[in-house]
Order: sequence, then C-alpha cells, then structure tokens
Amino acid sequence: MYFNHAVAGKRTTRTSLTSKLCWGAILVLSASSLAQADDSSFRILSLNIWNKFKQTPQATESFMTGGDWDILLFQEANDSRYVSDIPDMLKNAGRGNYSGQLIGDVGLLSRLPGSQHTYTAPGINTQGRYINYQSVNADAGRPAIMVGTVHMDYQDSAAGRIAEAKAINQWTKQQAKPFILAGDLNAGDVSERGLHSKSQQELLLRIYTRSPNDFYYSLLKQYAKDQTALDQFISKWKGQPANDIDAAPIPSDLFADETYPVSGNTPQTMNILKKQFILLQNAGEREGFSPHQLNDGSVTWPSAGEDDTNTWGSWHRVKIDHFLAARPFGKWLVIDDDPNDPNLGVISDVYVNRDDGTRTPLSDHDPVAHQFRWIGPRLETFISSTNGGASTEKSRLVWDNKANTFASGGGEFYLTRNNMRTDVYLGQISDADGVPIFTDLTDSEKKTLLNCKSTDARLRQAIIDYCIDDHSFIGETLIKDKGTVIVDEDAALGSAAATLRLSGGTLRVVGTEMNTLDRRVQLETGGGTLDVADRDNILAVERAISGPGSLTKSGTGTLDLLADNTYTGDTLVRSGRLSVNGSTIHSGNTTVFDGASIGGNGTTGSLTIASGGILAPGNSIGTLRVSGDANLAGGSLYQVEVSADGRSDLLQAAGKITIDGGNVAVLAENTTNLLTQDEVASFNGKRFRILDAAQGISGTFESVVPDYLFLGTGLTYDASGVTLTTGRNSRPFASVAMTANERAVAAAIDSLPDGQPVRESILLSTSPNQARAAFNALTGQVHADVVSALTSESGQIRDTLYDRLYQADGRYNPADIRADTDGTWARMIGNWGRTEAGNGMSGFDDSAYGVLFGSDTEGLYGVRVGLAGGYTHTSLDSNRSGNADADNFHFAGYGSWSAGALALRGGAAINWHHINTNRRIAYNLQQDSATASYNARSAQLFAEAGWTLFNRGLTQLEPYAGLNYTTLTREGFSEKGGLAALNSAQDEMHAVTSETGLRGETGWQLNKQLSVILRVAAGWQHHISPTEREMNLRFNAGNAFTIASPSSARDSAVVKAAIGVQSNEDLLISLNYGGQLSGARQSNSAGAELSWSF
Repeated sequence: MYFNHAVAGKRTTRTSLTSKLCWGAILVLSASSLAQADDSSFRILSLNIWNKFKQTPQATESFMTGGDWDILLFQEANDSRYVSDIPDMLKNAGRGNYSGQLIGDVGLLSRLPGSQHTYTAPGINTQGRYINYQSVNADAGRPAIMVGTVHMDYQDSAAGRIAEAKAINQWTKQQAKPFILAGDLNAGDVSERGLHSKSQQELLLRIYTRSPNDFYYSLLKQYAKDQTALDQFISKWKGQPANDIDAAPIPSDLFADETYPVSGNTPQTMNILKKQFILLQNAGEREGFSPHQLNDGSVTWPSAGEDDTNTWGSWHRVKIDHFLAARPFGKWLVIDDDPNDPNLGVISDVYVNRDDGTRTPLSDHDPVAHQFRWIGPRLETFISSTNGGASTEKSRLVWDNKANTFASGGGEFYLTRNNMRTDVYLGQISDADGVPIFTDLTDSEKKTLLNCKSTDARLRQAIIDYCIDDHSFIGETLIKDKGTVIVDEDAALGSAAATLRLSGGTLRVVGTEMNTLDRRVQLETGGGTLDVADRDNILAVERAISGPGSLTKSGTGTLDLLADNTYTGDTLVRSGRLSVNGSTIHSGNTTVFDGASIGGNGTTGSLTIASGGILAPGNSIGTLRVSGDANLAGGSLYQVEVSADGRSDLLQAAGKITIDGGNVAVLAENTTNLLTQDEVASFNGKRFRILDAAQGISGTFESVVPDYLFLGTGLTYDASGVTLTTGRNSRPFASVAMTANERAVAAAIDSLPDGQPVRESILLSTSPNQARAAFNALTGQVHADVVSALTSESGQIRDTLYDRLYQADGRYNPADIRADTDGTWARMIGNWGRTEAGNGMSGFDDSAYGVLFGSDTEGLYGVRVGLAGGYTHTSLDSNRSGNADADNFHFAGYGSWSAGALALRGGAAINWHHINTNRRIAYNLQQDSATASYNARSAQLFAEAGWTLFNRGLTQLEPYAGLNYTTLTREGFSEKGGLAALNSAQDEMHAVTSETGLRGETGWQLNKQLSVILRVAAGWQHHISPTEREMNLRFNAGNAFTIASPSSARDSAVVKAAIGVQSNEDLLISLNYGGQLSGARQSNSAGAELSWSF
C-alpha cells in the first residue's frame, strides 16, 4: 500500500520494498547506520525533478528526508520551490541545516560546511552553460572537494552538448581541488541517446514518415539492413494519415537491435568529458552493449512509470544521469555504497501518492545517489615565496596517520599518475570532438575496455591521454608518521620544482624505470628513508638533500648521491648500497650496517663500517674520502677492486683509521674483453695502496680473502696506511681440471708468458667450475671432432659400393629379369649421426649428404670391376666448441669374384676434403671467435668374403666377414682470430675395423617384367686399432697440447635394409637404410638408388 504524499521506491540492484513498509520508517534506520562515517565519506543525490512537483515539493518529503544525503543536486529546478522549501523539510526531520542556491535550472542543497559558487561558461547559450557547485571544506583525511551539478543540452544533435562538454573540461582544468560533477548530462555512456531496440527503430521510422527531417533519415539509413526496403516504405506511406502510418506493416528483417552505436549515435559528449573526468559507477550500473530493459539497474531515463511517454524516436532508454570525478584527483575518489542501503545507487520505482488515491512517478528520471570516500593522501594548501618575493598558492600532498587509508593500508600508499580507470572502451578513444579514432577495430574489439597497463604500442598515446594524470598540481610531498609512499617514476611526485619532505617517513622506489630523483629533498627533524627496492636499480639524487634530519638508505638497490648535501643528521645505510659521489660531510656520522655497503668517489663525514657491513670505494675502481675518522669493525668487509695496470680502490681519511679486525676481499676490475687485445698487464708482482689516513692507522685485518684461484695476496702495514700485494700463487692451472682435455689445455695456458691475454684471463678465475668452463671453451676440440666425423662417414662410401656389388651378382633375380649385366648406377645418400660426450669431452652432431655414381662390367672368370665417384657435404655442430663443415670429393675402384657359394668383394677409395671450422669462445667476461680453412686427404681399403648358405627361388642367406682400413692426413693450419686462436702441424689418423654378419634377401616376381626385392642384414663391427681420436694443438706461445674427440666405439651393431623394384632387364630403383649403433655413437644413413643395365 502507499501513503498519501509518501514516496515509495526501490534500489535497482535489490528487490523492491514491500508495500507494507513506509519509507520514513525504513530510512530512519538507514540514517542511524549510514550517517557520515569517521573517514569523512559523504552522500550525494542527483535528480532531474522534471515538472510534476515543482511547486509542491512537500509531496516528495518522505523521499527527500529519508535518504540522509549530505548534498542534493537538482536539474530542471527552474521555477520550482525545491531549493527554497526542502531545507526546512530536512531540518524538521533532524537531517541538519541545509543551505542552497539555484542558477539556471540547476539547484544545490548541502549541509556540509563550505562555500557555494556558480560558473557560467562564456560563449555558450544552451542550458548546460551553468555549473552550480559547492567547495566543501576539508574534514579529517578528506581534502576540500568541489561538488557541482549541470544539466546539459537535450536536443537530438550532440552539437550543443559537445560545446558544453569542451567548456566544462576547460574550466575544470583550472581548478586546484578534487571535483565531483553530477547531473542530467542528456548523454549516455555507450551511446549518445541510448541503444535502440528493433521496436524503437520502427517507431523512429513511423515518426519520420509522419514528419520528415534530415537527422532522422540519416539515423534510419544507419539502422536499416535494406536501404531499398526503407525507401520503399517511406515512399509508400509518406503523406498518409498518421493512424495508417502507425498501422503500416514494416518488414520484419528491416531492423535489428542496436548492439553497438551507429555513427549518428556515437557517445561524443561522454567521449569528450572522459578526457578530463572519470565516470564513477557501480558495476551493476554500467551500461551494456544492448538496448536497456526497464529497471535493469543502469537505465535512468525514462523511469519505469514514465516509459510509455517515451515517444521521442531518436532517444531510447539510456543512462544519462552520471557522477564524474575530475582528473587528476578522480582516481582517489571511490563509490563506497552499502549494498543494503536502498537510498544509494540507481533508485527505481519511486512513486508519489496523490490525495485522490492515485500514484504517479516522482520524475521521468530515476534518482541516482552514491556515498563517496576519499582514498588518497591528504591535500593541504601552502604559500610558496619565490626569490623575487612573489607568493603563490600551492598544494601539499601529505601522507600521515590522518589520511583515511593510512591504517588500513599498513601505512603504505602507492603514488602513481596512472589512474587505472575502467570506464573507457577502445571504441571511445576519440579526437577533440569525441569522434572515435580506432575505426579499423571490430565491434567486439571496440567493446574492450582500455587496459591502462597495456604494453600494446598502438595504445601508447591513448594510455597517455586517458590514464596518465598530470601531477604538476603537487607543490611538495610530505611523508610523516612512519608512512611509506611508493613510486615507480619521478613524475609521480610532481614537477621538478616540487619538494620532497621526509619527517619520519619513507619514499620507496620500485621497479627499475625510475633512475633519478630530480627534486629537492628535505629531511625534517624526524629524518627520512629512501628505499630503493629493486636490486638492479640505481637511483641517482642529483640535487642537494638538506635539513636537520638523518638519512636512512634501505632496499636492495643502490642510492647514488651526486650533490654536495647539507643535511646535518646521521647517515644510516641499512641495506643495499649507498654511493656517495658528491658530499655528505655535514652529516654527523655514516654507519653501514650488516649486509649493506657504501662506495662512490665522493666524501663522507665520519664513517663506521659495522660488523657485516661492506666498504667498496668507487663505482668501479675509485677513492672514497672521509673528512673525519673511519672505523672498520670486526666482521666488516673491505672489498678492494684492483686492476692489473696498478690502479685500486682506496679509502682516504682526513682523520685516523681504526681497524678492529675486519676482512679484505680482493676483486679484479671488470675489464674489457682481454681476448681481443694483443697484450695486457699482469697481476703478477703488483702493489696497491688501499688505505690511507692523514692522522695514522691502527689495528690489522683478520684475513685477506683472495677471490681468485691462482692469485696470492698479502697486506703490508705502515704508519699511515695499508698496501696490498698480488702475485701468482703455486697452484697449477691443471690442478682444478677434471678431464684429460681440460688438463692438457690448462697446462698449455700455464706455460704462456705473463701478459698473454689467455693466461691473464685464467688468473681471474674465482672458482674451479669457472676455470673448467674456460678450459673447455679453449680446447679447440672441434678440430678433432671433424676428423673423427669424416672417418666415420667413410663407411657410407664403402657400404654403397658393397651394395652395388651384391646387387650386381644377380643370383636372386628371376631368369627373365636380370640386372647382372654391365650397368651404370647412381645413389643419393644422406647420413646423420651423433657422438655422445664421454670422459669429459663434449659430444657432437654430424650429417652428410650427396651423390655417388658408378659403372661396372663383368669380365673373364666371373670377375666384375667398376669405378665410382661423387661428392658429399659434411656439417658438424660440436655441443661446446664450435662447428665445422667440409666439402668431400670421392673416387673409388671396386670389384668382385664369385664361384659357387663363395663370393669375394672389395675395393679402394681416395677422398679429398676441404674443411672450414668456426669456434665460439666464451667464458666469464671473455669472448672471441676463431676460424680456419684447411685440406685433408683420406683413403680406405676394404674386402669381404661371403658364403651362400641358402639359395632357393628368390630367397638367399649369406654370412659374411670383412676387413677395412682407413687413413686420414690433415695439413697444418693456423686459426684466424685473437690470441685464443690455435695452430697445428700436419697430423694423421688411422683406423682398422672388422665386420661380420648375416645378410638375406627375398623377392616377389609380380610378372615377367616386374619384381620386388627386399634385402636385410645384421652384423657386428669391431674396432681393431686404437679408438682414440687425438690432435696436437698450440697457442701462439707456450707448449703444445693434445686434444681428443670422444673415442670411437670398440664394438657396434650394424643393421641394413633395402627394398627395390626391378623392371625388365634394364632398370632397378631401390631405397636403402643403414644404421650403426653403440653407446658412444649412433649413425643412420639413407639412400635412393637408380641402376641402369646395358
């Protein structure tokens, strides 16, 4: 039931209030629970009052008094009694003292302290030229905030609203306070006048047909799916009676629901306003990309009770009543509605009962109300004077325990220019007139929200325009009460003219993008902390730090002080590194605590390195000066960086230096790549001055830690300082090697003279693993690998000739299909293999491909002889030492003889190889490459005997045994490269192997002209000669050394298979596979052969 002059309604995101509840009763309860919170949140109502109760606002009393709103904003309030009469209603209801004002048709009532103002946009004559606003006083953690209302132009065309929006943006930019603007903007978020349903488009067509205008016809052309059908309807019914037009049938497929705005419905007004404002709304109030349903939680016009009055064809249901927060402060204003409060959100179904018992909607707009909360730092105003005496008003950003979110955030606040807004769709990114610029996107892409953290290059400018706020309003930042402000860029703190003041507070720099703190830093009595959080970041402070307070350095990164600082408190290095490259001589004492370090080339006051603290002068090698005394406590560490050219770190004190038993760690300077130099200085026999005190030195270090395996160190003390000596210790390079190759190259490097870059680079090794990595990079094993690969691949030439001889015997062929006559053949061959690592040697992968061809004939006494030749190309990739390739040319003679079951086969081949190698040399900080080109020649002799055990029809079995001899001679070479390049004299390699096995074949004669042949074999290959593959190499000086490739397998399994098709007496086509398998090496080959007999 409804009460006389009472108002009933519902929150659109909740169920309707029951008819038995009186708003006055329910809202009295909400008033007690939702009154202003301790955090100074405040409640605002915005309502277009329309025209029903302009002179009788008492009819709305229950609604107006029940909401407990701090500020009430009205549109279309001209010629009404709302502003004059409602304050008394609210006062009588115990809601407080409200004052208000009216300009144009926008009214404002407020019970919050502050001052009320108006603004009229110059050059604008539409209704949206007026802004009625209050400057609300600061309260607790909330700063002074402007709250205003506007009622923008209502016409179809957006031209008037566009001009108003631009004027509002321009005026807002000039305001130095947070600003909430609310009201009836007559503009939707995702469309200008509401997404049109199919039925609304049909209504638009009927209205246009009755009363044509160009704007409506333009819209209809954009909506219509069939332009011809549209024009036919208009032509047929134009000029007909209105009732006939309204009843005329419209093709059912002419229109469809608008799910993305047509160009004539683009939300230009809001697109423009979003450049300066952020749209504040709850998730349930966000407009979707489909026509609105009544009371869907988002639509605000028309209200459900007035929906039947919507006969305006170009407008449809839409959310046009908005709350906007101006940038740059908008990111710190949030809606903080209680979801159970029926007086907040979009409030639908609000009715007023008349005296005659009927009810009517409160307005054709649904009221919209929200509770707002400030979540940013406090803002203060201060007066700044220039050197010329002029005074200017500036804003101070304050983060202290009075800020609203200080306690809940653990005292931390992330200060960023990125507002992380979620109210801009990609299709709304627009030019100055609100016209979208991403026209090539699909509708689906246009409906995607702009991600303010996106790294997509296409969105870079959009993020700058919409997400990155201007923080030039900040005159200074003050951090107090052990609070922490977190930044990832210097601009977050304002312009370079903005001061950073620390009074018991911390500035934490996160990430690695902020490398400079470019502003004046002032330390108040409580001091302050600069926290460089990322270990990889170096934060430079270029201007002087001043004030009476102390400076604490924290975080794992580096703080680099470049100026002559004047602060007078202590300097405390708690973690990370402090580099003093300016001066801190006015600081009382600098203390470096456990785990922290200090360095740089500047000057400190007195210096204490506590236990666990680290002294590391310079930025590489350099001198840190102390204007007073220095004390190195027991357990402290002095990291001395030295260079082979005689330079070293130095701590130089104007007072005295006291050593209480700390330690010294010697580090070599991070030098350039030694391997690219012809000669370098040596550490052997060098002296370095590392401590110097004008007033004397006392105490000694507990130990000197040589961080290098092969360098020895010592300390010499005198009255005013300490000198460090370095020299080659007695530990051989080979003592840390674990394999034969490592030991060989290590011993060779040890024989190089002082100053040879390879030797000096090994002297810088800090661990056995590091030294072994260097030895392996320097071995040149690829040269032995390529010789080993070429030897292994020679077996493919041998197997090809054996296959031809076996095939040419012709025993298995049917009488009418024979290929044992004179013939010419060709085989395309390919081979790929892998040799496994072993005994500390790296493995390698190799492959070869090419072609062999030959011709043979059968002579007297069953003797067959032939000649063959060909070309193959070899590629090798050594897993650790480089790669190589070779061009190979082959020439061979082969023959066979058979008598009964016995068959003898054999041949000889000679091969010429042109080899190219490329070594990649990289270890520690050293890098080089070395290349070589050289020739080699190989030869092989091979023979086997076979005995036919079984021969019936097309099937045959034959055991066989063979012996093979291979030799390879490589010419000498010298690599081209730096001083890690190698050279070698001529070298030879020999191999003797045997192979025994069983081969079999069978065939199927398909007809007199065609047969299919299948051949398989399995065997065992045994290496008779030594399996090692060694090579002698040397550097440009020192002793030669022997490097080995992984040993060949002593025993391997051999498998072979072939299938062929033989046609008439002339042609044989076959496919062949061969494999040699062992734990040390796996080799596979494939071939395709064509034989032609004549």
